[in-house]
Amino acid sequence: MEPSRIKNTYLLLLMLLFAVSGCAGPKIATDLLANARTNEKPLTKNSSIVNVAINPRINNYEKLDESVKQSLEIALANANIFGADSSRPYSIDANILIASQSPMSFGSFEGKLEIRYVVQDLNDREILDKRILTVAGSDKWSFSGAERHRRARAVNISKNVLQFVDILQNLLQK
Repeated sequence: MEPSRIKNTYLLLLMLLFAVSGCAGPKIATDLLANARTNEKPLTKNSSIVNVAINPRINNYEKLDESVKQSLEIALANANIFGADSSRPYSIDANILIASQSPMSFGSFEGKLEIRYVVQDLNDREILDKRILTVAGSDKWSFSGAERHRRARAVNISKNVLQFVDILQNLLQK
């Protein structure tokens, strides 16, 4: 093979590798979020508003904030904590403080996720301020490292969000 053809083949393989690894951004794990403890009726008649921010030092190319927000909204809906009255909603602020994950792994791509949750009631009083740190990796095996990486992020987000939802349920049931 001539050198220019070899060079073009390597460039094509490199571009293909970038395209495949670009699909590694976190998605949500709806199968895990379905495990939220469900209430028969809402614990409050008021609805909620979810806001998510991310530490600016964290590279957000995977759109972690969007995945956390979607996961949080799904888990809250599955848990049936809030009602439909949107006139005076509860405010839930989730601030992603730490989001690290192994960039390379032959296993589960274990990572850390720390989120600070602040909840304000109808009267804008802070009723909860809690930091939750989770460490998790992929719970499913796949030959594709990008797939395992994506699943690891989704598992860690789900684990963190479900812990928050459980704490919030216990607080509001009192």
